[in-house]
Amino acid sequence: MKIDIDKGDSNLNRITSYSSDCIKLENITIKESLVVSPTRLAEGMFSNNFHDFDLKNLEKIMLWNPEIILIGSGKSNHLPSHEWTICANNHNIGFEVMSTGAACRSYNLLVDEGRDVVACLFLPA
Repeated sequence: MKIDIDKGDSNLNRITSYSSDCIKLENITIKESLVVSPTRLAEGMFSNNFHDFDLKNLEKIMLWNPEIILIGSGKSNHLPSHEWTICANNHNIGFEVMSTGAACRSYNLLVDEGRDVVACLFLPA
């Protein structure tokens, strides 16, 4: 799906489209799981399978010091682990798990609002 975006600050990472086999940022096509913030990008930081994601992975993302963490769990939504929610709450970090498509759209909206967001996105295979 192509996403129309407002390019207020063209130096920020924004997601321009996603499909079952890739996620595209402005001039980058990524074919594996990724972690993205407005100013940082990490490809292949985790397994390509959401079900392999665990508390240690969440703690790595928290090192980016975000205000909000979005987890795009693939094609469908999955409930977050209770321990993930507790961990994020203990660090005063907003935390949501949703489908990857919803996470891509939410990420762009939060970037446009100037929020310090990090999205961990698994391909919606």
